[in-house]
Amino acid sequence: MIHNTNERIAMKVSWNTVFINVILSVFKLAAGVLGKSSAMLSDAVHTLSDVLSTFIVMIGVKVSAKNADSKHPYGHERFECVAALILSVMLLATGLGIGYGGIRSVLAGKSEVLPVPGLLALIAAVVSIAVKEAMYWYTRAAAKKIDSGALMADAWHHRSDALSSIGSFVGILGARVGYAVMDAAASLV
Repeated sequence: MIHNTNERIAMKVSWNTVFINVILSVFKLAAGVLGKSSAMLSDAVHTLSDVLSTFIVMIGVKVSAKNADSKHPYGHERFECVAALILSVMLLATGLGIGYGGIRSVLAGKSEVLPVPGLLALIAAVVSIAVKEAMYWYTRAAAKKIDSGALMADAWHHRSDALSSIGSFVGILGARVGYAVMDAAASLV
């Protein structure tokens, strides 16, 4: 009974965050394209990758809730730890990929030809910070309630996304006040 309740809570939180991340990613993508911001485009791709990582959390929670069987006499609880580990590796890989793209943009860009991001990109960064921080607290509360390591890892993933959106905000703002290379540098951050 407890496993079913915990699983339902984890699935509800996960589906809610998938829905929010899809909407947020589309918004950031539009803001990045229309606002001419490489930092916001990187942020949009990062948010879209969060959907995949949440599905990994969901699989880990679902498998860990299974009862013991002949091959797993002590149950499947450790699968949630595996999901948390996979999520950590994905977060690292996503960060390295976005960082690599940022380095390429900074090294290749000449500030006089780099576009200055529009106000929409700056607004999208603020919205992203607020939404991702709210998702952190929402997911964290559920993770504590059901004692879920995978859900807690996903909560911290939302927090790291809020922090990366702060980097986007700083880069976009810097580019808007005259330092165009800061937008490309923010995609690195």
